[in-house]
Amino acid sequence: MRLRRELHGLIVAALLLAAAAPKPVVLPGISYQVLQSGLASGAHPTRTDEVDVHYTGRLTNGEVFSASPDGGKGVSTFPVQRVIPGFMAAVLLMRPADHWRVTLPPYLAYGAPGRAMGPQASAMQSRDIPPNATLIFDIELVAIRPAAR
Repeated sequence: MRLRRELHGLIVAALLLAAAAPKPVVLPGISYQVLQSGLASGAHPTRTDEVDVHYTGRLTNGEVFSASPDGGKGVSTFPVQRVIPGFMAAVLLMRPADHWRVTLPPYLAYGAPGRAMGPQASAMQSRDIPPNATLIFDIELVAIRPAAR
C-alpha cells in the first residue's frame, strides 16, 4: 500500500511537470502523450468511482482490438477498478476533458497470457489480444461518476 502511494505521488508529480509537453512522457511503465487538456482545476477520479470515457485500443501494428461504441466516439461507462492496471493508472491521473494517447507495456495490460475472444471477453473487444502485447489507447475522460460515499 505504501509503495502504491509513493508510486502514485511520483506519477502525479511527473504529470504536473509534463502536462503541457507536446511530446510523449514516460513514467514507470507508462508512456503517454497529452492530445488535449481539460481544466487544471478539474477533479481526478478515484478507484471507487465510475467514469465515462471515449476510447480506442490498438495493437502496435495499428489494429483496433477494442473501442467504446461508434468506433470510439460513443461513451463507455465502467468502474475505474475494473480495467487493466495501466488503463486504471492513466485514468486516475486524468481530469474531465483530458484526451491522452497512452502506451502500456504487457505487464500493465494482459501480460503473457494475452486475452482471447470468448465468453469472458467484453462486448467491446473485437479481436484477440496476443500474448505479451504492448497496447496503445486513445482515452478521453468525459465525466466522473463519484461513488456513493
